[in-house]
Amino acid sequence: STQSTGNFIMTQSAFLLLSVVLLCLFLSDVAGDPQNQTCLVTFYGARDNCPPGGDIAHPIIHTLAGGTGTWSDPITFAGAAAALPPGSIIYLPRLQKYFIMEDDCEECIDDWNNGKWHVDLWMGPDTLSPSSLVACENQLTMDGDIIITGAVQGYTIDTTPLYSNDQCIVYAPPCTDVGTDCGNSCEIPQSATCDQLAQEFLLTLQRFEALNPDLDCSQVIPQGTSVCQGGTCGDFVLVTKK
Repeated sequence: STQSTGNFIMTQSAFLLLSVVLLCLFLSDVAGDPQNQTCLVTFYGARDNCPPGGDIAHPIIHTLAGGTGTWSDPITFAGAAAALPPGSIIYLPRLQKYFIMEDDCEECIDDWNNGKWHVDLWMGPDTLSPSSLVACENQLTMDGDIIITGAVQGYTIDTTPLYSNDQCIVYAPPCTDVGTDCGNSCEIPQSATCDQLAQEFLLTLQRFEALNPDLDCSQVIPQGTSVCQGGTCGDFVLVTKK
């Protein structure tokens, strides 16, 4: 019986040692292997979220999109889960902020499938705001930006909000919608009529139809359909949401 107990103890010890080794390997792979990636960096807020508001697909540390950019409170970002699984931490040297993957981004998924890195960073706020938000998003958007994946603690931090009280962190020239170019698309989570979708996106029905000329608005639009939810400047609130 003594030998059996000894074997059991050795088995427990070996199991614990193996668990520790595997955990260390996992952490070093996820958070301890910083890599620079050349990336398209875009931004979003409540006005151009899908659907509008602060809801996120993968709540990890936030119930609504948010954060201050520190290591302990990284800002929400949306991306392609195949590239950066939910919970992944990245750091942007240009903005000196940490971000955490907590949301999905349709355009990011399409770009990843075509071999291109793309992350969509939360700018806030989580309530609907005027078109100056989109002007700020446009001003900070950069193709060929550098992000650090597998980010570790210790990078320089600037907690100045990207957008707060209708003010952008940098000068952002006023943005005005021109024509019917689409600024942001949304894969609708449930079937709806064009009128319902227009109300959801705070557009007139006429404007929604102009932005979505290929939709048959005489029919209910099926769940999962990708629709345009606003022009290149976000279409400042045109109607009162019911």
